Amino acid sequence: MPDMSAKGSQIRGFLVLSRLPFLLPGLAALISGIGIGAVEGHDLNGGFVGLAVLGLALIMLATYYFNEYFDYEGDVINRRFIKFSGGSRALPDAMVPRKTARIAGWSTVAILAIIAATYLVLYFENYPLLLPMALFGASCGIFYSHPPFQWAYLGIGEMLIGGCYGVLALESGYYIASGELDLRMVAVGIPASITIFCVIVANEFPDYDADKAVNKRNLVVRLGLKRASVMYAIAMLLVYPSMLATMLVHPEPNVIFAGIPVLILTFAAAADSLRGGYLKADSQTRISGITLLANLISSPAFILVFWTWKV
Repeated sequence: MPDMSAKGSQIRGFLVLSRLPFLLPGLAALISGIGIGAVEGHDLNGGFVGLAVLGLALIMLATYYFNEYFDYEGDVINRRFIKFSGGSRALPDAMVPRKTARIAGWSTVAILAIIAATYLVLYFENYPLLLPMALFGASCGIFYSHPPFQWAYLGIGEMLIGGCYGVLALESGYYIASGELDLRMVAVGIPASITIFCVIVANEFPDYDADKAVNKRNLVVRLGLKRASVMYAIAMLLVYPSMLATMLVHPEPNVIFAGIPVLILTFAAAADSLRGGYLKADSQTRISGITLLANLISSPAFILVFWTWKV
């Protein structure tokens, strides 16, 4: 008889490898863009919306699988990781074989190809611009750790993922709802872009020694911990002003109030970092968690802002 406990352990290991909670930032921005479009009165195509959400989830999953595979050496020697950093730990802890991550990555890409073919047949004529946006996002994610580019090793991965998980995802969501590109959505997506950039930087603080040892020259390794912590704090303090700046393209003052939770979170995390929290495991966990929470609420807050504008 098959060993059901072993099979269950492998399934649990694969779920850990998939890092499903980390799908939320990209999906929050995409769905916020769709929600803003719906609030403005655009009719949603349910099938197309579902296909797009699934496509983005698969792009992120492929990114995470390849990241786990190609960051393996650094993750193995990493002893200072926190629950937000150091990868999923599924490979270093032998929950699944290392090759599983690569197989899962390419299998996800194959499913993405089927999704893309469906889009080309059914929806491309009405939504042609989604193709280049999706290809750009996929190339930023898949090659974040995958050769030949390995954006994360070049000090630009944080900025690329920030752009994709914020501005690109939100603009794409609005386009999916409306069939139109809208420059207002660039402004609306900037807070999410800044906060996800900061999530990545915060998660690099505890991984600094391991990343440096394997020559993963991300921004924190290139700048050093102290300068990177100042950069992080400045970026976090810019999030609320960037929310207020949307009034230049969408004059709804309720953003002042909708953004207050983000202001509180970003100020707290920035202050913690400037006090040296980037060096302490408990503070690193708190900083990363607060930054992620700020990201998750920065985009949906604008659904409320646009709704109050309509009413």
